[in-house]
Amino acid sequence: MCDILVWSFDAIRWPETISALAAVATTAIALFALQTWRHQDKAKGKAEFLDALIEAAHTYIAEVSKPITLFEIAKIGMTSHAPTWENGDQAEIEVKGAIAYIQKNGEYDGNRLLEVLKTVQPSVIKLRSLAAKGQVFKFDDYAKCQNAVATLTWHFDRIEAFMVVIRSPTWNWDNPRVQKHLKDLMAINPDDIRKNIQENNIVLLEFSSEAYKRIYG
Repeated sequence: MCDILVWSFDAIRWPETISALAAVATTAIALFALQTWRHQDKAKGKAEFLDALIEAAHTYIAEVSKPITLFEIAKIGMTSHAPTWENGDQAEIEVKGAIAYIQKNGEYDGNRLLEVLKTVQPSVIKLRSLAAKGQVFKFDDYAKCQNAVATLTWHFDRIEAFMVVIRSPTWNWDNPRVQKHLKDLMAINPDDIRKNIQENNIVLLEFSSEAYKRIYG
């Protein structure tokens, strides 16, 4: 019996066996390394995305401050043109002032605002594009990030709509729909815009901070 076991033991082709085991071990190590590399590569991609997102948001926030200021100046101009000698509904008096301002200075100030908005538009496009692309990373609570970007860039759209109206002094101001649109734009408060922008900037920063923690543990 012992002779048989010795023969069997001796009959094993050790070089071939060792080579086979080494091949299996090498394959396992390679698979583990590949999985680790993929994980690290994915983590790197996420981190780079977050860096780009925050940079784009801060660029936009810095650039949009100028059109907000011009918008504020235009609103002051509307108020200054309101007829103080008239009695009656205050809202209607303010609308008359806005129309008087637009007919006198709207086209010039609107063109100034247009030029400034043109310089901001690339950062708006980039920020929106990044927010859309970020969906591929499957971040937790990514809806918070998307909503923050949507709100940030919405303020650009509102100022742009205001610019379109004041650049057109020949609107039919007696038209109820035109007057309603004008009233809606007049109701926008520049300070509210600034406050909301800062609030959504904080949302983005907090989202990014939590995402970094999940990436790097």
